Amino acid sequence: MTSLNPFTRMATDTNKQLGRIRAKLKKNRPLHMALPCGGELRMDRPLPYLLVYRVPPHGEDAFTSTLGKTESAYLVAPDTAECRIRPIVREIAGMMADQFGGFMLLEVWLSERNDSPTFTIHLGQKSALAVAEKLQSELGEMRLPQLPRVDVELAKGKKLPAPPYYGQLFEAEEARKREIIVIGLAITPVYINEQTGAPYPLFLRALRESFGRALRKSFFEFVRMKTSYSAAHFEMLGTTELHEGIWDIDERLAEYSNLFDFLLLVTPINTQDAWQGFAKSKYHSNPVFHYRPMPIDPELIKRKLYNLPIEDIADPTIAYLFRDKRKEVDRMLNMLSDRDKPDFVYSSQQLFGNIEEELLETARAILVASEQSQQPVEEREMIDAQAFADLAKVELSYLKQQYDPVSTAVRVRDDVEGVMVSRGTLNISSRYRISKMRAFSLLQHEVGTHVATYYNGKAQPFRLFYVGVPGYEQLQEGLAVLSEYITGGLTNQRMRILAARVVAVHHMLAGNSFADTFDMLTEKYGFKHELAFHITMRVYRGGGLTKDAVYLKGLLNVIEYVKQGKDIGRLLVGKIRQDYLPIIDELMHRKLLKPSPLRPKFLEKPYIDKIDEIKKDGTVFKMIN
Repeated sequence: MTSLNPFTRMATDTNKQLGRIRAKLKKNRPLHMALPCGGELRMDRPLPYLLVYRVPPHGEDAFTSTLGKTESAYLVAPDTAECRIRPIVREIAGMMADQFGGFMLLEVWLSERNDSPTFTIHLGQKSALAVAEKLQSELGEMRLPQLPRVDVELAKGKKLPAPPYYGQLFEAEEARKREIIVIGLAITPVYINEQTGAPYPLFLRALRESFGRALRKSFFEFVRMKTSYSAAHFEMLGTTELHEGIWDIDERLAEYSNLFDFLLLVTPINTQDAWQGFAKSKYHSNPVFHYRPMPIDPELIKRKLYNLPIEDIADPTIAYLFRDKRKEVDRMLNMLSDRDKPDFVYSSQQLFGNIEEELLETARAILVASEQSQQPVEEREMIDAQAFADLAKVELSYLKQQYDPVSTAVRVRDDVEGVMVSRGTLNISSRYRISKMRAFSLLQHEVGTHVATYYNGKAQPFRLFYVGVPGYEQLQEGLAVLSEYITGGLTNQRMRILAARVVAVHHMLAGNSFADTFDMLTEKYGFKHELAFHITMRVYRGGGLTKDAVYLKGLLNVIEYVKQGKDIGRLLVGKIRQDYLPIIDELMHRKLLKPSPLRPKFLEKPYIDKIDEIKKDGTVFKMIN
């Protein structure tokens, strides 16, 4: 058998690759290929553009070699006689130009001079000018703390651009005939430490994220102006397929988050005894709280958390989500390590924030405005735990009709206080009683908000959206309280408690003792002793928990959101926080999230009409009766 000579073998291998590329693109299939000499080609779907990085003969660069991997169409490979990529690029460009009426090739390389502008855009075609100017504008608007100024220069030439160490990928006449534009982008290594030659990792991360966004906006300009490709938003050009390792990290983060119940571990187990002892001392001796034994070693979970290779994730948005969640779990573990110690409160402030002056003044004003309405109301018809559970099953059945995975199970238990949702299941104390008039509104709080967002999050591919993103409680509770208001069940007493929690947190942070804060609530704001004790206990538990301030803050933020005319249904996609909405929108555009299957009753007629009233001139003070 005659063996093929090396050049014939290379030609045969190239032809096989080109055949695979043609077959995939003709069927509108994703294109993921390993190329010779360690190269990689990836197209999530047929697209009218490609980002190319030809690895220099002297080796790849830490930034430009990974840059393309944030995009949905990229090729990274050396370009040598043994590893030719020109036929591959030409095949893709030609097919996509025929399909979409045009094609854009953006090639990036590292500038050989450190005194060059941050970015230099090279072009040799008039047809590329508009897109090059858009790229110049977007790169120029990048804001990076480590880089006071981003200089972007436009360099026009007579030839199609290419790195100084490689030839052109296209001849000018061929590119013109096939409606292909070629843009080159030289990047000055501002992210590299000149003394060590190593990149600054955090600077590199921020640069890659901003750079990718500028690229997508520029690709979108080309797609919109020069092709038939359908995209209504630049984020639609983002990656739609994620590497397998991302799902493993998502699963591990959820697993580690669920190894402990944070609130359970920082809530006293002797509340009733502590109250009786405090009352016996005539409210002078600060109570001593006891807590459940710690079932975990926080240091071991931290080790697992930081062994997750989040830094290897090329997608900046997904990497941010995971880093943010890891940071939250880390801080919770710090708090558990410092439970009932002075440092606990400092970690709490990092996790849940401080009390802004505006929030404090609003809370104080609510307490004053509602104090005239404190007189006891006549006894209304009350229902017990089992009757409330039956009503809850009706609401859960309403959700199940929309999305079958919803469980209609309700637990009436002896070992819980009040009402709480845990992992999508409603738990009711067997001792619980509530006025029949308020029952429906409370169910909109618990089922219409907490259960609905759990299952909406469960419908998403990322576990993060039902486990809860960092700080999700603020939006959750604000939305839940709003649901009580628009269904007519938000009482003045409830509003006073939300305001009192803010004032109590501020008083605690100012260095006052438990007894001092209790006295303030009873003497200045007229709270009954046992209620004032429970408000104060929630704030001082664990060593100083600032979380209770987020309830009122969340309500104020949701009111402002509604007044801006925004869709409240977007807030129900999962257990998210409000400043995550741009991320949610991006992931929706990229088809990495799905539309929410559940819409609760409080967002339907006749209750939704109340939203229109808030839009016109709603304030938290108009919620006080």
